[in-house]
Parts: sequence; structure tokens; C-alpha cells
Amino acid sequence: MWTKDLTINTDANSRKIGMITDIGKVRKIDEDSILAADLSFGINSESEKFLLLAVADGMGGAAKGEEASKIALNALTKTIIPELFGTLSFTELLENGIKNANQEILDYTTKNPESSGMGTTTVCAVVKGNNIHLANVGDSRAYVISNNEIRRVTKDHSYVQALIDEGQITEEEAREHPQKNVITKAVGIMESVEPDTMKLTLDTDESLLLCCDGVIAHLTDEDIHKIICNTNDPQNACQQIVDLANKRGGSDNISLIILSSKNDDVTSDESPTIINNKNLEK
Repeated sequence: MWTKDLTINTDANSRKIGMITDIGKVRKIDEDSILAADLSFGINSESEKFLLLAVADGMGGAAKGEEASKIALNALTKTIIPELFGTLSFTELLENGIKNANQEILDYTTKNPESSGMGTTTVCAVVKGNNIHLANVGDSRAYVISNNEIRRVTKDHSYVQALIDEGQITEEEAREHPQKNVITKAVGIMESVEPDTMKLTLDTDESLLLCCDGVIAHLTDEDIHKIICNTNDPQNACQQIVDLANKRGGSDNISLIILSSKNDDVTSDESPTIINNKNLEK
């Protein structure tokens, strides 16, 4: 298991970051990679602060999914950091980073044919103040969590999500569907990839969660909401989520990043409002 705890100051208050990647109970290799970079700049007597957050869930097993996830995060970093003060929007930078990651993984498999078939999902964000710029490919997710609700803001690129969109199955049925792990889009598999992108603003009482499907496989949205809202320290919340996923089987690698609310001393025992992303506009 790899863990890190960071304190990030935004405005007059503070948010904290918790992050963990864990091998789980079944897999022999952790194919996931996570990134939380605090990018602070002093330019012309003015300071700027950004966060670059990313979760990449490698896939391919013997085809080196762990290499794919590392390549993806490296490509995101190389693409985004030098251009933070350029003319492109942050969502455009994230999109370019994912497209560059796609090409670098393809180039790697060309040079290393034994790795053919490796790829990765990803969900990533550039954070400036309370503004969150997101991009995702595959079934790694982003959630916004407040004291009263949990809201999934990304849409999975998966077979079961397509069935949900068509009204053939419910969210609950999707959790037990025999093809729940089939994804329809990934980084490094096809010649080109088009990520979903969006921008949102976090209120002071809202937290941001980025996670891979190893979390979702064993925890419901209600589980996630309860842990995050009843735990002041996001690193502790990450650990509790990993422990619960492992207790329930740990069938996959488990990776997540939590950017806490500014009101992280508020707890709730009330049932949350669950908002899925079926009708979200991109």
C-alpha cells in the first residue's frame, strides 16, 4: 500500500488531500497509479496555486497494465504543467494530456510487442481555488460529496452504463451484472481517444473524490458518503474505504484521492441524496 497526506491551503481556509493505492486481496500486481501534485508558482510578485490530481487504473495483466497507468500519469504531467499559464483552458489541457498518454502507450506497445493490449482508464482534475476541471476515460469516477448528498459527476464508458442509459437495467442491477467490468473506452487501446470533460465549482461544504472501479466494486454510494462525511481527516477516510473494500473481498486494486471540504468538521448521520449521472450534460 502507498499513502500520502498533504495539506493544501485554498483562499483563507484549507482543504486537505488524502490518497491511497492498494493492491487488494486478489491481484498479484497493483496496476493502478495515482498523482496529487501541488503546483505553486510565484510570478511577477503574484502567487498562483494549482492542484493536478489523477487516478489511472491500468489493465492488461501480463500485458503490463501497471506500465500503462504510469505512462498515462507521466504524459499528463508533461503536457499540463508547462502550459498552465498558456492560452488553452484547463479542460483542453487535460484532454491533450490524455491524448498524448494514448499515443505514448501505443508507442510503447509498438516497441514492446509483448505488452500489446495494455491500457488504462483515468479520471483527472486541475484544481484552482474552488474550480474543478475534470476529464475521464473508462470507468474511473469523480464524485462530489456534501453533508446531504453524493453526486457522481462523470459517466462510465462501459457496457452496463450503456444499458442503464437505454433503460434496460437499473444502477442497482448494473452492480451485479456479469459484464459489469466491460469498458467501452480506454487510454492506449485505440488509435485515438476522446475523453469527457467538464468544469464545476466546489462549495465550501463539498469534497471531491476520484477513484477507480476497485472502490465501486465493493462500496455503494451510501457507504462512500457515510465514511467521507463522518471522517474529518481525508487520509483516514481513504484508509477506511480501502479497509472496507478489502473486507468485502478486495477483488481488484483499490485507488482513490479525496480533496476534503473546507467544513471538514461537519458530520452527518442522515441518509444522503444519491444523484447518479444518467442525465448529466457534458
